[in-house]
Amino acid sequence: MRNSGLMYPLLLLTCWTGLIGAGTFALIETTVRQHLALRFSTTQCRIVQSEVGRGPMSRRGVEIEYNYTVNGVDYTGHRFRYDDHNASLEWDTTVVEHPRWSFQTVYYNPKNPADAVLEPGIDGCDLLLLLFTLPMNVLTCILWSAIVVRLREKFRVRPAGGVRILRQPGQTRVSLAETPAIAAGFYGSAATAFIAAFPVVIASGFEPAFRVMEAVWGAVMAMGVAVALWQALRNRAGRYDLRIDLTAQTVTLPQTAGRRKPLTLARREISGVSMQRRHNKGPSGTRFTYLPALSRGASGAASQPIELITLGWSEEKAQAFSQWLSQELGVEFKGVEEENDLLILNS
Repeated sequence: MRNSGLMYPLLLLTCWTGLIGAGTFALIETTVRQHLALRFSTTQCRIVQSEVGRGPMSRRGVEIEYNYTVNGVDYTGHRFRYDDHNASLEWDTTVVEHPRWSFQTVYYNPKNPADAVLEPGIDGCDLLLLLFTLPMNVLTCILWSAIVVRLREKFRVRPAGGVRILRQPGQTRVSLAETPAIAAGFYGSAATAFIAAFPVVIASGFEPAFRVMEAVWGAVMAMGVAVALWQALRNRAGRYDLRIDLTAQTVTLPQTAGRRKPLTLARREISGVSMQRRHNKGPSGTRFTYLPALSRGASGAASQPIELITLGWSEEKAQAFSQWLSQELGVEFKGVEEENDLLILNS
């Protein structure tokens, strides 16, 4: 990815992060405050205003005002909840249940009596809104992680591209796992949250029962843990390891790039190592990624490239790894080749 191709996505991502971050922060803050309000002291208040508010174009929110006294000091409150203008709040019902001049119970912070609400606690809607934010925040973290890794690789190329290499007696193992277990867990939770949100809204609208949302969040967290453990076991089992057997003179390719199971080749079949350049078209133009590949067959035009990974790397990382691998195998480094008509072996 060239610098000119990075600035536009970075600008868009910064704006997106600002919107998502501000919305998530406001939601978490109000949810936490709603929960803490359950511990507030109580007293009686008198409602002096209770009506549905008006936004720039339509009715919106609850406009409420009430008077109460704490330790001989008079206070005026304006909050029904900490999110009075939440679109899911049933404004008309709230106004009917809290008519003007009625007496109601008010919950106030004993350390700051001016901080008061009429309805404390978290409801199903709070948990539903948090459910909506989970996939968006995970997506934002994925995008930022990709940019940070790309910039780090551009300015600091590590030996062999930074892949984990384990040397054992008679064998060298190279981890080409593209998804860490923790990341897979977050992906699983985000996907489950995205899928679960739709049936909840269809069945209950934006006012689901609290117990229903507790169960949904339990399923989301359980799925995240299960996916993380599943990925950790796969990574630990070496399914994504490139294994170079010095005794048998073989190279075993990992379960990547479309292979359903590892593929073992004799070292004499490998004539070289190349970098396959993949063209990725996006809003900011064409972006190149690079995939290390082994050339199988006799040297020359007849050789067949076999990719070692599924997702492309940066040019710097792919080159560092490909050069290391060519030296490790004692074969030619062929440099960059355009990705086309690749051989994908599933046997």
